[in-house]
Amino acid sequence: MNSTKKLFFVIILVLSISIVMTGCGNESSQDTQNEVEAIKWRLVTHQMPGTSRYEDTILPFVEAVEEASGGRLIIEPYGSGVLFPVSETLESVKSGVVEMSASWDGMWAGKDPVFALAGSLPADPIRTFSEHFYRVEKLEPILDKAYENYGVTYIGALDFGPLEILMSTKPIRSLDDFNGLNIRTAGIGGDFYTKLGASVASIASNEIYTALQLGTVDAAEYNDYIVNMEMGFDEITDYVIEPVLHTGALTDKSVTVNTNAWDELPDDLKAIVISALDVAKVESATAYEIGSLKAKSDFISSGAEIIELPAQDVEKAKEVASEVILEYSSKNELTKEYVDTYIEVLVELGYIDEAKNLGYTGN
Repeated sequence: MNSTKKLFFVIILVLSISIVMTGCGNESSQDTQNEVEAIKWRLVTHQMPGTSRYEDTILPFVEAVEEASGGRLIIEPYGSGVLFPVSETLESVKSGVVEMSASWDGMWAGKDPVFALAGSLPADPIRTFSEHFYRVEKLEPILDKAYENYGVTYIGALDFGPLEILMSTKPIRSLDDFNGLNIRTAGIGGDFYTKLGASVASIASNEIYTALQLGTVDAAEYNDYIVNMEMGFDEITDYVIEPVLHTGALTDKSVTVNTNAWDELPDDLKAIVISALDVAKVESATAYEIGSLKAKSDFISSGAEIIELPAQDVEKAKEVASEVILEYSSKNELTKEYVDTYIEVLVELGYIDEAKNLGYTGN
């Protein structure tokens, strides 16, 4: 029995004991439960079937929910663009076309700039699973409000995303080399790379390979090593730029649900869904981190050169990143609250210099 199944066995056992202790576990109530028709939901994600971010997170999540609920809640997953364009996801969850979404927050930056900050933070020093999810917990009330403003319910982060890498067909050995470069990026990354002198393009994930191959873009930032290997980007890029300038560890997928569907879900099924999210976080942290380290070796074996930028250029990039974040802070009340809370987290975790770059004046 693997770790996921063991944990859900415990969940089911605890729930069963709870039912008995509250007087609801008698034979008649069990018979009634068995007669209840299964609740069926549909889940959409921006991830593509066949990649680790789909196969190793989405599928185990929905399978665990079905198993732990004894088949009372069945969630059917759909990959990127299968049911409708990814851009329509939030509206489709709100209207009930689908009940659930597991999507990257940064995709909704056009609706509220706080989602851009939630998607990624330039020059973010946070790298580890524990630090990242501590920050998630601190920022969760802000995302609750942001998603509620758009008529859906946020229930938490699904998985842990390792550092995204910048792949290039051209060598980038200093910040000056960003001038005039065409870069595929997303979310707040567009503002960051623009300030570094690059031209940015928003290109769908399934079009990045062709864009790099044809020279439509010179570089692309999409995901960590393992996913980029799965997408074949090692075949058409010659360079990877380090250290990661744009984003540290992030939430690859946040889960939102149709508010009415969530409110109508029995409390024990809600608990199972939340527990499944917690399992996915831990499982993804292990699988993605190890997989990405192995994939980095494969990238190098395929002929990619890892370019390490000069220290002074990295420091200058951090200053630019701070400018971008502070500009977002002034956009509305939620972005200010988000950045203020982020600064508090940086201080608590010991990243004092990074906090000072964002205006922290303490010691």
